[in-house]
Amino acid sequence: MRALWRRVFDESEAFLDGFFTLLPDIGGAVVALGETGELVGAAYALTGYELLSGGIKPQIGYVYAVAVDGPARGRGTGAALAKAAAALCRERESAIVTTLPAEEGLYPWYEKQIGTDQLLRRETRRVEAKKSVDIMKLSATEYMLWRENMLRGAPHVHLSYPMLETQRLLCESYGGGLYASSDGIFAAYRDGASLIVREILCAQGDPADTAASAAARLGCGEALFSLPCESGGARYVVSDTALPARTVWNLTLD
Repeated sequence: MRALWRRVFDESEAFLDGFFTLLPDIGGAVVALGETGELVGAAYALTGYELLSGGIKPQIGYVYAVAVDGPARGRGTGAALAKAAAALCRERESAIVTTLPAEEGLYPWYEKQIGTDQLLRRETRRVEAKKSVDIMKLSATEYMLWRENMLRGAPHVHLSYPMLETQRLLCESYGGGLYASSDGIFAAYRDGASLIVREILCAQGDPADTAASAAARLGCGEALFSLPCESGGARYVVSDTALPARTVWNLTLD
């Protein structure tokens, strides 16, 4: 499965080390085999998420990293894998099935395969680096505590500890991590001269200021960050069940 992943996706070895170690704690996988038993495809059903809204906590399943080897493409294998991963999410008691398509053109494809006709939107902003506040790195546990305190009362997706640890490994494998500043918390990684901010939560200050300072502190010339929005913006996570308006998710793996 790891070899297939390397052939299909461009991913750091450090992240793959962590992902496959944590996989039993964050979900499961489905695979497709060829005529001679060789692995030709795989998809992952992640179940380390809950929607916290109005006192209810439905579990969320997340279809992730649908991969089909080149020679096996064009035969419906990807569609079968996506459907099987969604079914596995439901078998593991997920009341909501979601995914984040890797490309704009895949949104209708996933809607057809797994019924994800509801969506969240996000607005992406770009700011130049500007040093102003200090930052400190957080562990997954520390970040979870800060995050839940800051999002208390707002509809948001809660990550289990293993799921948040997977997010930390993703960020750190690309030169970033989970951080706190005097204004709030953020999760980010480097992409060349840009800091890609996966989540930024500020109690009072302007997220743009925190993002600009984070970029400077981490040696980047700019930061890109996104905020949830109800209309406009770009399509983000899609689901088979409507999520509350302005639900905060942010910490996907795609």
